[in-house]
Amino acid sequence: MSSIEAVIFDFGGVIVPGGAEPIASETESPYVQIERRFALPEGFTFNVVYLENPAWMRLRVGEGSFEEWYETTRRLAEERASAEVAEAIVAELQTKRPPVFNPGMIELVRALRGRYRVGLLSNAAPGLEEDLREHFRIADLFDDIVNSATVGLAKPDPRIFRLAAERLGVPPERCFFTDDLAHNVEGARSVGMTAHQFRGVERLLEALRAAGVEVELAA
Repeated sequence: MSSIEAVIFDFGGVIVPGGAEPIASETESPYVQIERRFALPEGFTFNVVYLENPAWMRLRVGEGSFEEWYETTRRLAEERASAEVAEAIVAELQTKRPPVFNPGMIELVRALRGRYRVGLLSNAAPGLEEDLREHFRIADLFDDIVNSATVGLAKPDPRIFRLAAERLGVPPERCFFTDDLAHNVEGARSVGMTAHQFRGVERLLEALRAAGVEVELAA
């Protein structure tokens, strides 16, 4: 029998497209489209918007402002590419598009509900909780939602993984976590979670079953 009692998902790059590494052409994010349009290196937009953006590092723990994030993104993109690229990226940041989900992910969350505790753990800007309720309309699929900007901690800090487990009422070693970023996967493992780097729903299903999680998706 599996010791896993809770499954915790990242949001961007797992539930929805937009992570550091695109997993399928049918879910290609607008940022990847910008890279293709301007012949930019793969990962350029993710780096200037998130990984190498000090304003994002502040915003994701509830500090700074959206305006600071937009302006820092614009500056970094212009320095590394061009003003045209910078404007395209910032315009995309400020655009609210209809919800698009990675294939099979909403079905997977629904299949787990009721049999396992299901959580969401995201490095996100203030307002994620409202977006999940009002825009994506999936907040009710999760037993708990941990937004880094709300709790003032961000992955891969071990404390946020412990907090996510505690709020689900499950010890970390009985949690399965998936994220598209390797350093966040390692952060989860550091507190005893079983963790998987997301590369699409089929590989995730394999990892869940290998961990003893019983789950099937309708054909």
